[in-house]
Amino acid sequence: MSGEIQGELQEQIMAALWRTGPGTVEHVREGLPTRHRSAYTTVQTVLNRLTERGLVGRVRRGRTMVYTAELSEAQYLSQSLERALAGASLEARQVALTQLIGGLDPDELERFGDQARQVRERRGSGG
Repeated sequence: MSGEIQGELQEQIMAALWRTGPGTVEHVREGLPTRHRSAYTTVQTVLNRLTERGLVGRVRRGRTMVYTAELSEAQYLSQSLERALAGASLEARQVALTQLIGGLDPDELERFGDQARQVRERRGSGG
């Protein structure tokens, strides 16, 4: 991924694409919360900037451009966390991750534990 989401409108536009899937500028605009429903040209400009940074793809369908998120919300979040933790000390990473895990509700914590065991098993099997 070559870019990061910058600013609240970009966050809202990416969230709309993740929620509703591919769409035209108007489709994305309609998927925005009312307080972020900017002018058509503003949404189009932001989509084009997100495209330039590799976060959004676009294809022409007739006379219309259709925009698509180039990665899932989970993939983006994972990459963002990796970037944030990359330069931190081991102690800071451990504290941050412990605080994140500690904030999970019991069901989420159980699912997280199951996923962590699966990762550990994959690593143990050499794959």
